Amino acid sequence: MGCRDGLLAELAGLAGLLVVFGADPVDDPGVGELADIAAVLAGEDRASTPGEGIREAGALLDQDAAELRAADRFRGTLLPVVVRHLRRAAAFLASACARLGSAAGAVADGPARAAAAW
Repeated sequence: MGCRDGLLAELAGLAGLLVVFGADPVDDPGVGELADIAAVLAGEDRASTPGEGIREAGALLDQDAAELRAADRFRGTLLPVVVRHLRRAAAFLASACARLGSAAGAVADGPARAAAAW
């Protein structure tokens, strides 16, 4: 697998994880597009009232969005820096998914969103 293919696969994986938080599936995600989606979802989770786990997931989504924006700024110039930011974004997103999973009983959007977390 080439470097470009690896990056595309990583972006598709990040887009798939954002679906857990209620994002619409994205066919061909761009880094900036994923950053915007993560920022919107973070705002929704931070504003949510059901519990600390959801708000913590929102804070992690904010960090995910910041890493994605950083990767977007460097795209086309410094591939190792882009890859590092994408991997950090993936780590923040995985942590946010874990927080959401632990708070699944208190999810604001009801059973459909809780089921998606599992």
